[in-house]
Amino acid sequence: MIQSQSSDRSGAIAERLVKESTVFARKLAYFSVALVGWAAGTAYAQPEARLRIVAPSLGAAEDDLKWMIELSPTPDLRKQWKPFKENLLDAFTQGVDLSKPVSLDLVFRKDELGYEGRIPVKDLTGKNTGFLPNLRGMGYLYKPLGQELYQVNEKNKKPFFLRYDKNYAWMATTKEAIPANRPPAAQELQPLLDLKKDFLAELKNDAAGLDKRRENFQELRKQFEALIRFKRNEDPNAFQLRKLALVHQLDEAERFLVETEALLATWTTNAVSPNGTGRGELSISALPGTDLAKSVEEFAVKPSYFANVPLHENPIAVGRITFPLDSSRVAHLTEFYKAVRPVLQTEIKSRKGYTDAQKDATAKASDIFLDMLESGLSLGVVDAFADAHEVGEGKTVMVTGIRVVDGKRADEIVQLISQFKSGWQVKLDVHEHAGVKIHELTVPESRIEAFQKVFPGENKVYVGTSGDAIWGAAGVECLTHLQAAIDEAAKPAPEKANPVFVNYQLQLGKIVKLAEVIQKDLPSGPGLTKDQQQQVKDLEKYRKLASDAMLNCESLIQGELRRNDNKIEGFVEVSECVLKFVGSIVADGAKQLK
Repeated sequence: MIQSQSSDRSGAIAERLVKESTVFARKLAYFSVALVGWAAGTAYAQPEARLRIVAPSLGAAEDDLKWMIELSPTPDLRKQWKPFKENLLDAFTQGVDLSKPVSLDLVFRKDELGYEGRIPVKDLTGKNTGFLPNLRGMGYLYKPLGQELYQVNEKNKKPFFLRYDKNYAWMATTKEAIPANRPPAAQELQPLLDLKKDFLAELKNDAAGLDKRRENFQELRKQFEALIRFKRNEDPNAFQLRKLALVHQLDEAERFLVETEALLATWTTNAVSPNGTGRGELSISALPGTDLAKSVEEFAVKPSYFANVPLHENPIAVGRITFPLDSSRVAHLTEFYKAVRPVLQTEIKSRKGYTDAQKDATAKASDIFLDMLESGLSLGVVDAFADAHEVGEGKTVMVTGIRVVDGKRADEIVQLISQFKSGWQVKLDVHEHAGVKIHELTVPESRIEAFQKVFPGENKVYVGTSGDAIWGAAGVECLTHLQAAIDEAAKPAPEKANPVFVNYQLQLGKIVKLAEVIQKDLPSGPGLTKDQQQQVKDLEKYRKLASDAMLNCESLIQGELRRNDNKIEGFVEVSECVLKFVGSIVADGAKQLK
């Protein structure tokens, strides 16, 4: 609770943080919708898309966060919970009843992205303890309108409205959205509360309101598109690419927001050491007869090219994806590949520390790569796998494969590697197996230390090419494993497709070691911009946090997406070790706030 003797300092902190958090929340809301498109609604014709997010108890959420922070690997990080709660969380929750449900609806109206919130209040007006005085401390001004209704104003911003009723603050961007004498908040939220999850998001749409929802969203998206403006000294091609990317995201958002029938996403943290877990679950279905429904029908129809290639248990990282590209996504990718070419060419030409010969080779390889991506769209699917696992004590092997239209074009890229990556040695066609030509790349001395942290004792990478696939392999006895995978892929495919079209397991702590290898290929040196210098510093900081937090513990992340009749269902699960890393990131952020 904010005490009177520190109200000025805490108020200033709170004011700055709430403004930054508001901007972040708006961006997060938009991009989340662009990825999965959430909405919630009622039984009658629903003209507006609505995302409802519910937390049964902010107090329980704080307890989970405290548990994660106090798992942090160093005493300095573990002690950050108290200042984080006092200086940030308490500044936002003054006067709030942390034991009761809270919810937020994001409403996609034709003229604005609005919101409607339900916040449980235990103290509305107390001078140093109340909800309304805390709003004033954050820079908001409020005035009574009668019947426990308030108008809340922030300088140069559109006002919002707050109604106090049944120990809840009902907040909305329109007065009409919060009439008096509403049913108790818990009653309205009860179906979601009964699921016993920590966080929930729900979408419900009806067919009757489909056309109106589409009309409203098409008006709203004009406001988002207007946000993309030309930056000073920006490459015109880069500007056009940013515009195109936003248009594509809005197209996906429109399809999900308008055409989804029902979506439920949940998250639960099991904060019980030493075997704590976090689990998210997803279920989504589309309104019959819509473009989104047709897209769902394309999943799990044809078996993967790599369906017979087994994925090993107890992996470092394994995964498989067989993701169909419907006509809308093919059109988007075709436009994107065309637009990104000139941007890549400009970026390559401006690279510092590269010779003209290296730039020319990089540009050629980039063009070939984009040619392959474009031709691969005719397959109508992203079909690939990766399998990295331990073979004996301290030994690692990795094999990967991806379906393509003309894999032999990758030979041209392999030939160019030694021209744009100094120190790499390339030998073509050193092996051949079942029609796959296999090329050998020797890791240069400048990268061997980092490479051998992942693949101890090894210094070779192999690339295999054929007409319909590209393969990769590294690690102990990797040629033997690669050849076995090629043989399995050549066998007749199963009659039925696997309903699971995305699945993965990875040990995040071991994957972090790859960051050292990748970091060698990132821009570096005195020619970096301030943003690039900060990116390098941030990457190194988070790599170290991950390394410290996940040392000697099971850092497993696993999940899948599957088609179940007309639904897409999935889950992601993380171990306590990964939550420890998350807690370390939060603790480090809290430390920076000081």
